[in-house]
Amino acid sequence: MAALEEINADMLAFWNGNGGQTWVARQEHTDITLTAVTDALLAFAAPRAGERVVDIGCGCGAPTLELARAVGPSGRVAGFDISGPMLAEGERRATAAGIANVDWRHDDPAVAALDQYDLLTSAFGVTFFGDRVAAFANMRRGAAPEARMALVCWRALAENPWMEVPMTAVARHLPPRPEPVPNAPGMFAFADPDHVAEVFTAAGWAPPRFEKLDMDLDIAAGRGLEEAVVQSTQIGAVNSWLRNQPAEVVSAAVASLREELAPHADGASVRLPGAMWLISSAPA
Repeated sequence: MAALEEINADMLAFWNGNGGQTWVARQEHTDITLTAVTDALLAFAAPRAGERVVDIGCGCGAPTLELARAVGPSGRVAGFDISGPMLAEGERRATAAGIANVDWRHDDPAVAALDQYDLLTSAFGVTFFGDRVAAFANMRRGAAPEARMALVCWRALAENPWMEVPMTAVARHLPPRPEPVPNAPGMFAFADPDHVAEVFTAAGWAPPRFEKLDMDLDIAAGRGLEEAVVQSTQIGAVNSWLRNQPAEVVSAAVASLREELAPHADGASVRLPGAMWLISSAPA
């Protein structure tokens, strides 16, 4: 199997198995942590009443539902994700909120046919494509003539202590990890603006515009230090590092993580800086 096919197969297996189920279980916490990010993306994307919107990597749908509210009953949102469990949670939330103008698409937007849209948006959902030029070219084919794109993506790990601090804390208990491959699929794949610009222009989009978005993220979601430790070990890189490790290694790593996070606790919050790009473009 080719490397890109392996990446895609691994992603499908993870997000439709225990990984997707864990994210559903932790989604309320994640939504609270990222509420200000969702608000910033919505303001940046500026969805309008009656528009057709595509939300890439919509997951459990927190931004998707806000987009649906913004475009109103005359508009429509298509939420794409490869995770069946997360889409089911998004649909459940929409039903509970009485929101009926979302189509939940269990499809890979890298290859699926997209209906014509006015706005393509994503909160951290476009950085995992194995062949991102092909993916963005495919998404470009559904763009209306005056369509626009608005994304939020993480900047470099070194600019994101909310993730770097937990990773550094547990790493001392684990075997050395391979050096990261620049621009490899994953959370920080869009950290380099030059790389993003190359992808977009090769895929038929205009050179992108970047705005920095910096804010402290409460990784405890207002629920205290222990909840921050649980969240940091249940999802993301730390979880994947600790998976299948001996119990004594996990216990030592969690203790170090708790020790490193404690100085950042402020009442029931544990706040560390987060750094993102807001990225916009349009069909070339």
